[in-house]
Amino acid sequence: MDREDASDTTQNNAQMEALRKVIEELLMQSAETRQKGMAESDLLKRARAIAGHFLGVSARSRYEIQCRLEKADCPEDIVQAVIAELEAKGWLNDQQFAHDWVADRADRKRYGRRRLSAELNRKGIEKTVIEAAVGEIDSESEYRRALEAATPRWRLQPGEETDRETLQTEKRRVAGFLQRRGFSWDIITQVLGALTSNTD
Repeated sequence: MDREDASDTTQNNAQMEALRKVIEELLMQSAETRQKGMAESDLLKRARAIAGHFLGVSARSRYEIQCRLEKADCPEDIVQAVIAELEAKGWLNDQQFAHDWVADRADRKRYGRRRLSAELNRKGIEKTVIEAAVGEIDSESEYRRALEAATPRWRLQPGEETDRETLQTEKRRVAGFLQRRGFSWDIITQVLGALTSNTD
């Protein structure tokens, strides 16, 4: 073998070695990508399961789902992906959640607008959504619920003779009760007027 052939052989060997290293690196990257994909897939499945179970117990807001997944140490991109899936399928809807929350707790618990707004705010519902949901309650139904809530609490009997101090104490007690349930002072005043008219 002459010097030129030896030089060509050395060059070819160097090129082959470089090519081999490139192929090995590509194969390694491909394996890492597959492993990463499998890991992300497992994380996504786990996050879906957690969210599904959480929703299965009762309806939830977007913020509640996010907090639950973050508490389970789910990565942020996985959290957002699951939330997007749930919203796309109609299983997560803050507008519907707020509407249903107000309708249920206004009637069943006899809560006023202020308390309902505070509850929805704690659940991460946006202000405009809260205002729209609570705005569905009209003043007449608000007054009716407040009166229904206060009547069993009113200790004075119709026609019963009562001194002024006792009456004022009773009014303050019931007013405080209605305030804690989220009714406005205007509604409270109307309710106390109705209750005291039966007492007089």
